[in-house]
Amino acid sequence: MRRLLVVPTGFTALVLAALALAALALGGSTASAQSQKDWNACRNGELDSRLAGCTRIIERSGSKMAPRDRSAAYNNRAYVYNEKGQHELAIRDLDEALRHDPTNATAFNNRGFAFSAQGNPDRALRDYDEALRLDPKYVIAYGNRAAAWRKKAEYDKAIRDYDEAIRLKPGAAEYFNARGNVFFDQRNYDRAIQDYDEAIRLSPKTVVYVSNRGNAYRNKNDYDRALRDLDEALRLQPNYVTALINRGHTYYNKGDHGRAISDYDEAVRLEPRVAAYYSYRGNAYRGRGDLDRAQRDYDEAIRIDPRYAFAWQNRAQVGIARGDWERALADLDEAVKLNPRDTSSLNLRGYVHNQRRDYDRAIRDLDEAIRLNARFAAALSNRGTSWRLKGELDRAIVDLGEALRLDSTLAPAYTSRGLAFEARGDLSRARDDFRAALASPTSRSYLGGAWAIDTARAHLAAIDAGAPRPDPASRPATPQSGATPSGSVPSATVTPAATVAPAATPTPSVTPATSPAVLPPPPAAEPPVGRGTRVALVIGNGAYRYATTLPNPGNDARDMARSLRGLGFDVVEGIDLDKHGMESRIRDFGRKLDRADLALFFYAGHGLQVADKNYLVPVDARLERAGDLTLDTVTVDDVLAQMESERRVNLVFLDACRDNPLARSLAAALGTRSTSVGTGLAPIQSAVGTMIVYATQPKNVALDGEGRNSPFTAALLKHMATPGLEIGAVMKRVRADVYQTTRQRQLPWDHSSLIGDVVLAR
Repeated sequence: MRRLLVVPTGFTALVLAALALAALALGGSTASAQSQKDWNACRNGELDSRLAGCTRIIERSGSKMAPRDRSAAYNNRAYVYNEKGQHELAIRDLDEALRHDPTNATAFNNRGFAFSAQGNPDRALRDYDEALRLDPKYVIAYGNRAAAWRKKAEYDKAIRDYDEAIRLKPGAAEYFNARGNVFFDQRNYDRAIQDYDEAIRLSPKTVVYVSNRGNAYRNKNDYDRALRDLDEALRLQPNYVTALINRGHTYYNKGDHGRAISDYDEAVRLEPRVAAYYSYRGNAYRGRGDLDRAQRDYDEAIRIDPRYAFAWQNRAQVGIARGDWERALADLDEAVKLNPRDTSSLNLRGYVHNQRRDYDRAIRDLDEAIRLNARFAAALSNRGTSWRLKGELDRAIVDLGEALRLDSTLAPAYTSRGLAFEARGDLSRARDDFRAALASPTSRSYLGGAWAIDTARAHLAAIDAGAPRPDPASRPATPQSGATPSGSVPSATVTPAATVAPAATPTPSVTPATSPAVLPPPPAAEPPVGRGTRVALVIGNGAYRYATTLPNPGNDARDMARSLRGLGFDVVEGIDLDKHGMESRIRDFGRKLDRADLALFFYAGHGLQVADKNYLVPVDARLERAGDLTLDTVTVDDVLAQMESERRVNLVFLDACRDNPLARSLAAALGTRSTSVGTGLAPIQSAVGTMIVYATQPKNVALDGEGRNSPFTAALLKHMATPGLEIGAVMKRVRADVYQTTRQRQLPWDHSSLIGDVVLAR
């Protein structure tokens, strides 16, 4: 898709000056013999009048016109065709221009531009070379040749040509901006910013330059400086879509998905036919756990442009997050078909094959990703995991070692290599790798992967305690050894489009060098032999619209979902859900329970009890009237009805006993009946085979805590992944931790009708 950008004023003037040069080559006698009106239109008119004027001159003149003047008329008509994107017509006219005057450097330059716009930079370079042979000081030709070198990724040659253009015209801001773009492509962001600084000094109100600098700061992870520049760009031009997109990316990188979505919304409103914008917005919805909204945006991106490979790749990640491997695989097949050299899609597809236990096909995809990019640490890490899952431990250790040589922060690679050493009986080196995984500076990012951290911690504890450990060779897909795509997967790459201006340096649209790092949560490894299917529903509501925001539930739910996936659960996840969203997730959960032997429900957020019945509160609940209770909330009984419809083991964890202002509002609305609105949650009578765990005692209030997670969830995450520990023992440890952490103010409580041992981590 080609999109014209706002072109800086000085840049436009440069184009017209070059065209005027061609038209002014006319001799005086010829000018007097032709209609002065047509010549003025051909040189200076609006596009359609220029086209008409030049055409009349060409058709009327016959053999009476001097060859140089006829060449100028063809050149100027070609300018119009280039502006209209009719590059083939432009090339025909420029061929004629050069047939009549082989020394017309402007025509060579403009034909080079047309070839470049058609995606033929090699042919363009030949014309630029000839233009510069004829006129060694032709600044515009240096700029355009630099743009062609950039298109071929020959950045050093591009920089040399921009250097010469700047030497010849040191006050031309557009060349500093264009050279900055080349440094940006090289990821030399400091050098790019220096050039953008100079461009802004020369032309402080040119929105493109300000936006470009903001994008460079974003790619340096200096998000505050980026936002200042992008805010300024949008102040200068509120409808400048490129700045909106880059500001949305910046908010995304900061984890502010709501503001990112607002900027993407505006971009979609301004340009509703651009598939990439829907894909970007889908990434933001996926980042905050709203997979349904994300999928709708990816579907729309694909509808608008079925050849937009990154929308297929991103939609595949929704399938991955849901554990729907077949759908994810179908989307990745399409992404790879559209872009066979995209290493991100190959890496992801290799990962999905690992999850399906098709290790040979996984290795084939990862081989190709590594062939295309030998320094792709994530693909090496994932291929190493494939070898380990096949039981080829030596090959696994080689690949994992190379991945860590390239990226020493890859916690999943440390964990996977530790498991390989452990399987070989080399406990000393396994211990070292597990410790390195826990010390990874990215241990809580996707690169670190919560599954890798939990697995490393559990296996390190088992080694130190001398406890029995899992055998990855005989059970290659244990949760602790699940394959996880270890790298940042770009969601999209939008190639900068050149502004169509025959005699000028095209200004690129400034989209990110690497798009927002859209990173899926690690999907579940398949369960080992002898253990039934596990399904979990995880919901975290904190962004309440009519009550105080809770800081922890979103983090609690995300971390719990990751940990459960690492323990072999097929997880249905939702963050900050309204009532419709909660009901939708509960239905999805219920459908998956048909094949489950163990079901788990985790909820973090506001809850309340009325007349000893427990209600969970969606983020859009108001609870202003007594009648709002059933309309605005979801009952715990609704979830239990799904779980207890068949005989299975059910675990329910409710971190929902927080101080709740909505409960006080409801109590006020109930008036004399307000005593029926209790503090905390009420005890629940459950069916045989069910355990219900509360963050604190019934009718008490739990604490939010000051860290990333609530005290209850933090303790649960810490102990539930301990290998071989039965759930009752897990809860004893959780109670002890919470009681100590909260200085004896909170004591988790559970009601159990389990009739057998339940071990989450084996």
